[in-house]
Amino acid sequence: MEETMEYGLHIDLVEVPHVNRTDYQLIDISEDGFVSLLTENGNTKDDLKLPTDDNLLTQIKDGFADGKDLVVSVMSAMGEEQICALKDIGPK
Repeated sequence: MEETMEYGLHIDLVEVPHVNRTDYQLIDISEDGFVSLLTENGNTKDDLKLPTDDNLLTQIKDGFADGKDLVVSVMSAMGEEQICALKDIGPK
């Protein structure tokens, strides 16, 4: 007598968010914590707040106060955007 076993394969499909990373040059920091960024096509983007990460926040504020040219990396996913990294591209 031969015994057979059947294995059912069940796959759950999970939606994965589309994540973009875009670099912008930092132009200004407002008193209310918003940043003004220069887009690739020369327009300004003024709808992002400074990051909540203390280390990154300090680096951005100090670099800007020192007159450095700064580029911030912005991650966007699921309708949300946040500054996630900073590059110092030299003095202004």
